[in-house]
Amino acid sequence: MPNLDQFRHTSTSAELPSVIYRQQNCVKSLFRMCPRRWPGVTRSRYRRVMTMRGLWRRRTGITASTAAFAVALGAVVTSGLALACPIEAARHTVNVVPPAPLTYSRSDTQAAKAAACTAWDRAARVITSAGKQRASIAATTGRSSGETYEARTVEKRTMTSQVAFLRTQIGSATPLEVRAPIIAWIGTQIDSMHGVNMRDWNAANYAITQGNDLVDVIDAKCGFS
Repeated sequence: MPNLDQFRHTSTSAELPSVIYRQQNCVKSLFRMCPRRWPGVTRSRYRRVMTMRGLWRRRTGITASTAAFAVALGAVVTSGLALACPIEAARHTVNVVPPAPLTYSRSDTQAAKAAACTAWDRAARVITSAGKQRASIAATTGRSSGETYEARTVEKRTMTSQVAFLRTQIGSATPLEVRAPIIAWIGTQIDSMHGVNMRDWNAANYAITQGNDLVDVIDAKCGFS
C-alpha cells in the first residue's frame, strides 16, 4: 500500500519564508495586471489618463464654445430681423423760405444803367472798328491771305476782351429794359465769332444782322438816339 504522506504538502518552518515571498510576488503581479484607480483620476475614451483638472478645463472650453455659438447665432437672428423689418429714419421737414427780392433806390438803378450803357457803347464801337478793319484788309488781299488772318485774330481778341469787361458792368441793379438787350447783343457777338471760326459765313452774317438790330433798341433805351 503506497505511503500517502509523499503526496501531502507540508510546510516546515524552513520553507515558510520562501512561501511568503512567492505570495508577495503573486500579489504584485495581480496589481500590475489590474492597475489601481486612485480618487481624482479618471480615463478618457482614448485610454489616456486624465486628471480631474484636465477634465474641468475641457468642460470649460466646451461651455465657452457653446456660449460663443449662441452669441453668434443671436447676432445673425438680429441682423435678419433688421433686414426684414428696417427701421425708417426720422424725417425732418425743412421749410425753405426764399429771400426777399432786392430793392434798389432810384439813384442806384440810374447809376447801374449809366455804367452798363457806357460800357456797351465803348464795346460796340471798338468791336465794330476791328471788324471794319478786318473787312477792309480782306477786300484788298483776299479772305485767305495772311494779313486777313492776322486781322481776324485781332478782331477775336478785341471782341473777347470787350465782352468780358461789359459783363462786369451789368448787375442786378441794372434795369431789365437795358440789361436784357445788352445780354442778347453779347450773344450775337459770340455767335458771329463762332461762325467765323467754323467758316460758316451764313451763320456769321446772320448773327451780325441780329446784333445790328439790337443796336437800335439799346440806343433808344440808353438815350443815345
